Amino acid sequence: MLSFYKQVFGIPPASFSINYQGVTMEISVATKRVCAIFAATSVLAVGAVTEANASPAPSVTISGKAYRFNHMDTPIPGATIKVRENPNLSAVTDANGDYVLTVPNDTNITPYILSGDYTPGQHYNEVDLQTFHTRTENIENANFQTPSDGEYNGLKAILQVSTTPDKRPTNCAIVTTSSARNVRGVDYQTFWDNTPHGVAGTTAFEFPALEGPVYFNDSVIPDKTKTESSEDGGIVWTEVPAGTYRITGSNPNTQFASFLATCAPGRIVNANPPWGMYELSPGEKPLGASNVAGNLNKARAYRQGKKTRMVKFGVEAGEALSAKAVLKKGGKTIGSKTVKSVLAGKTNYTFRVKGNAKPGKAQLSLTLTDASGVSFTTKSSVNVPKLPKSKKK
Repeated sequence: MLSFYKQVFGIPPASFSINYQGVTMEISVATKRVCAIFAATSVLAVGAVTEANASPAPSVTISGKAYRFNHMDTPIPGATIKVRENPNLSAVTDANGDYVLTVPNDTNITPYILSGDYTPGQHYNEVDLQTFHTRTENIENANFQTPSDGEYNGLKAILQVSTTPDKRPTNCAIVTTSSARNVRGVDYQTFWDNTPHGVAGTTAFEFPALEGPVYFNDSVIPDKTKTESSEDGGIVWTEVPAGTYRITGSNPNTQFASFLATCAPGRIVNANPPWGMYELSPGEKPLGASNVAGNLNKARAYRQGKKTRMVKFGVEAGEALSAKAVLKKGGKTIGSKTVKSVLAGKTNYTFRVKGNAKPGKAQLSLTLTDASGVSFTTKSSVNVPKLPKSKKK
């Protein structure tokens, strides 16, 4: 295998859990393997339900390291990190390739690294990370492993990726790895020491469904005869139409978190370990930033005519979700709304408050569920108005 890499690249090899219809799933991404170049990602849980109050902090940070793919000892200083959803946000890596990016809380964030040069004549290529949904906590170790031109062109040839004249993919590429637990929550050196770190026997699922994927074999080569991941853990989709995709994995021996990939023509979505489809310890919930890309936008109660009171709430979604809103007062349900299909974007919904409900402060709970079955609940207070007294005849 070493000779194969030297022939193709001139270099040695470098080196999420969910429950869907009763099947436990998870995925991860190896740092020193070929498929990691095209990895994509965001994370979800096996039947996990988390809650948050509707008054989040205004911002959080995303931090990590940019380094050359296949060369974990080669950081990328002076690289520009930006955000797809907000062109005004950016950061620059320091001499060690580290960056810290301040971003809004409770929103969808897709970081990407602009192409540039390691050194004169040594060019590296633009890569996106998975789409995160910031949920109060800072996001750490959101690393960029970025291929040089030799690696980039070699991988495109091996995978037969169609490209445009500017050498970017005609469609979109997503790659992830069924990565092991021992590379998450550790420092960079330990992460490096524990590479390669794939979990074999993992089968990938996408929502909506895609052609593929192709799994990498133990020699880190895409192998269309394989139906599950090898010890390398690599999984790749090479001709992905524009859209958002929730990627999950199933393994009989362990559980994984899922991630969200936001695709557009020309993008390479690289869900790097320790994010992407990472392994969960028994009973562990996935990190909030990889769950359910959506939030409660606004909620209010109002009077409609003389006898009807309504609640209006907004959902801002980054992917296809289902929603259930429940309004309670004094422990009793006084109104509800279920939406089976919430499309990406901003949408408003309304439902009626029960006629016998007393006025005053009530609590709205909005539960959003993604395609993998993971749910996130947000709570917000609304003030139910009084109804005018009926005039006596």
